[in-house]
Amino acid sequence: MPTAQYINMPENAGELVASGLSADPAAVGVLRPDTGDDGRRPAPREAFYNDVDEATAEAAMSLLTADAPAGVVLEPVTVTAERYGSIPHSCVVCTQDNAIRPQLQRLMVREIDAVSARPTTVVEMDSTHSPFLSRPAALSDVIQVAHTATRRPDRTQTAGV
Repeated sequence: MPTAQYINMPENAGELVASGLSADPAAVGVLRPDTGDDGRRPAPREAFYNDVDEATAEAAMSLLTADAPAGVVLEPVTVTAERYGSIPHSCVVCTQDNAIRPQLQRLMVREIDAVSARPTTVVEMDSTHSPFLSRPAALSDVIQVAHTATRRPDRTQTAGV
């Protein structure tokens, strides 16, 4: 199903992305985070950068595009065991994520595993949506753990994490 259908699922309850948008993506065709409105500004900050230091969060928020295309999340994605499911794959579940709630992340892993030839290597990290900004060294360690777990003796390379 299209990624956008996951947004309102019970597993995503408590997400903070929608409350930070200035328009309905289905109506305007874009994701329009409102970082200029003082009333809406806290939502994207809490959704994406709530464990990031203030200066880094402000810099990251300044890079959010006002009109990110919504078409990608509106298109259905076909996953097959022969294609995606045939390569090792990993997921870092960010347990404090307010953009894609951890329960939804785990649901997505279960759905991928249902059509995958190999199970997903899941590594949980106590972080929010942007560990690459808040905890880059810890994220590097988590990626290494996931990479090691996906390696098979008969393969010299694995898919990227």
